[in-house]
Amino acid sequence: YIKSNMRALVCDAIGPFAENLRVKEVAAPTPGPDEVVIRVESCGIAFPDVLMVEGKHIGKKTAPYTPGSDVCGTVVSLGEDVTALRVGQRVFGTALSLLDSSQGEGGCAELCKVSAADVYTAPDGVDPHVCAGFEINYGTTWHALCDIARVKRGETILILGASGGIGMSAIDIGKALGCKVVACCSSASKLEAARKQGADVLIDYTKDLKAELKSRKLYGRIDVVYDPVGGSTSEVAMRALAWGGRFLVCGFASGGSNPKTGIPKIPLNLALLNERAILGVFWGAWRARDDNVGNRRNMMAMLKMVQEGKLSPTISRVYPLEQTVDACADLMGRKVVGKVCISPSAARL
Repeated sequence: YIKSNMRALVCDAIGPFAENLRVKEVAAPTPGPDEVVIRVESCGIAFPDVLMVEGKHIGKKTAPYTPGSDVCGTVVSLGEDVTALRVGQRVFGTALSLLDSSQGEGGCAELCKVSAADVYTAPDGVDPHVCAGFEINYGTTWHALCDIARVKRGETILILGASGGIGMSAIDIGKALGCKVVACCSSASKLEAARKQGADVLIDYTKDLKAELKSRKLYGRIDVVYDPVGGSTSEVAMRALAWGGRFLVCGFASGGSNPKTGIPKIPLNLALLNERAILGVFWGAWRARDDNVGNRRNMMAMLKMVQEGKLSPTISRVYPLEQTVDACADLMGRKVVGKVCISPSAARL
């Protein structure tokens, strides 16, 4: 049985998230021919979700709409062409609203539509909040490190913003791939979280990053820089790359609600020196252009590693739907460690 109405977080207008996000009663979704509707147990949110609400992300949305990208839940209804899934099956994946800008129904709701072809069966015994926080962060990082940078066992990876959702996934995947991981964070508590996740070297990059790297004999010996932060530390990290080093551009979180201010201006001669490569990471666009083929392959590999205990995703905190504005504030204030999830039905604080 699917009720005709449901509770959902609605963005009434594009602008400041604190002023425009409200929990409301709205019409429940119905699946298209190749879609399913799930009862949402958990919805992962990230920095881009907040930027979309404020109209500051490259992906534009039209209000009103429901935010939320990563979801995990139980199938409650099937489209007429869906044969590979069944009612009652627990699945996770990406809400249609992220994949199609014309869709207004995201995951911060009691019910959510997903494409049947783009969801994955949730492994037995894996927390739904772990599943909900998995595809975007881990999918992005695996694509960056394996498909783009082609990291090799024994290489050294430097991660900026290592305590965030993207950063923690990079520590986890980097260690699983046999790399040495250098985690850069902005506080002692975040460095401790990075240590627990498995980082080999911990650096407080609010200090002199160049001096910190030199004191550990790492300056000029970094093989890959993974940068979701941008800002002033990017150039220092770029200069720390070894011969043939790869610099992965993943985002500009240092700009906060004005991400353009976090875009660094790196002199191109630094790419020429040591034959360094600057490589962009745009997981969502790659996923769409590749019709999810490569991403599904990556997800299957990672799910196997989760089940084998080789990957251990970190969830920062689970907020009830009514506290989503607080979750957004914590994300934008860079107060969280790992992934943030929203539970439409209950809180697990």
